[in-house]
Amino acid sequence: MADDSEVRFRTISSPGTPTLQIIGPTIASAVTFVPGGYYMQAVSGTAAMTLMALPYDGFSGSLRFRPTAIFTWATGGAATAVNKPFGLAGSAVVGKIVEFTYDIFSGLWYPSYIA
Repeated sequence: MADDSEVRFRTISSPGTPTLQIIGPTIASAVTFVPGGYYMQAVSGTAAMTLMALPYDGFSGSLRFRPTAIFTWATGGAATAVNKPFGLAGSAVVGKIVEFTYDIFSGLWYPSYIA
């Protein structure tokens, strides 16, 4: 099993898409949440999110987050070319990974749970 320093620099990609590093730095929740180009990140803070930015143009797929605080996400955000709303409202559970999948057909992020 790789130690933490090795895992942080492994990357994932598929043909024709930018590369995502696997584990990124901790980021704070915000009304407009802007994750980095990472497959998984820890999220601090308790802000209610209404939009989440796509990590890159043309993205479709999933991103995972490890909550270090209870943050929420809500529906109703106004979509832009980069920032997309959530399809379901919910709350994070500290320490329980939440995965958001972006559906290119609906233009919405869908969570793996809504707690």
